[in-house]
Amino acid sequence: MHDVDRYSIETIGSSNDQWRHKKKMPEAQGKQRPKRDRVLGDEWLDWNYEEVESDIREGKRIFLVLSFFVLAGILTALSVLWYLILPRFESYGETAVIVLDASVIAIAAVVLLWYILSIVAVFSKNYYLKNCLQKKSNIFITLFPLVMKLAQMSGISKDRLGHSFIMVNNELTGPVPGDGPILLLLPRCLKRDIKKEAKRTAEEFNDTVVHTAPGGNEARMIIKETKPRAIVAVACERDLVAGIHDVAPQIPVIGIPNSRPLGPCKDTSVDIEQVKSAIKYFNGQQ
Repeated sequence: MHDVDRYSIETIGSSNDQWRHKKKMPEAQGKQRPKRDRVLGDEWLDWNYEEVESDIREGKRIFLVLSFFVLAGILTALSVLWYLILPRFESYGETAVIVLDASVIAIAAVVLLWYILSIVAVFSKNYYLKNCLQKKSNIFITLFPLVMKLAQMSGISKDRLGHSFIMVNNELTGPVPGDGPILLLLPRCLKRDIKKEAKRTAEEFNDTVVHTAPGGNEARMIIKETKPRAIVAVACERDLVAGIHDVAPQIPVIGIPNSRPLGPCKDTSVDIEQVKSAIKYFNGQQ
C-alpha cells in the first residue's frame, strides 16, 4: 500500500514538473515579442511587431497600371451588360435600342475621356487642367477601392499601393489661390528634432500654420477650425490615403509619407526639403 502511494505521489510530482516545464517552454524557447512601447494608430492595429519596416519608395507606375486594368474591367462589364439587355430593348422598338446604345456609348466615352485627361494631368505641368479635374472629382479616388483589391490579389501590399496612389494624387494637385492659410499637418510620432525643424521651416512662410494631429478625428477637427486653402500632410501611407479620401477634392492635399526605421508610430522621420517644396508649390513659388 505504501509503495503504491509513493509511486502515485512520485508520478504526480513528475507530471507537475513536466507541466511546469511545458508551461515555461514558450517563454524560454519561443520568440519573444517586443514590448508595446508605442500607441498605434487605428490604421496599424494589425501590425504584428515582427515586421521590419523599411522606407517605401514607390513611383506612380504601380497605381496607374492597376487602375488601367480596373477601368478596362469596368468597361468590359458595361459592354457585357449592354449585350445581355439589348434583346429585351429590341422588343420595345427601334427608338429604345437607339437610346440604350447612345447611353452606353456616352457613359463609356465620358469615363474614358475623364481617365485619359487625368493621366495627361499627372504627367503635365498644366495647372489649369489639374485644377479643373481637382474641383470636379478625382477618378483615381473613385477607382481606388477596386485597385486595392486587385493589388491584394497581385501580392502588392497596401502600403506600396498607397505610396503610389499618393504620388499620383500629388501630381494632380495644383496651386490654388484663395483665402485661408496653408496647413502643415504633422504626426505625433515624428521625431522631436524633425518636428522642430519642420515648424521652423513653416515659420519662413507668413501664411502657413502648423498642427500636430494624433489621429484622423483630430486632423478633421483641425481642418474644420483652420479652414485652410491647402494642406501639406506628413503621415504614413495608410493615414494619408484615408485623409485624401476625406478632404480631396474640396481641399488640395499634398501628402508626404514618413519613413519608419523603428516601425510605425514611433520616432518616424521625413525629408524637410520635401515639406518646404510642397509649401512653396502652394504659394506659387515653383
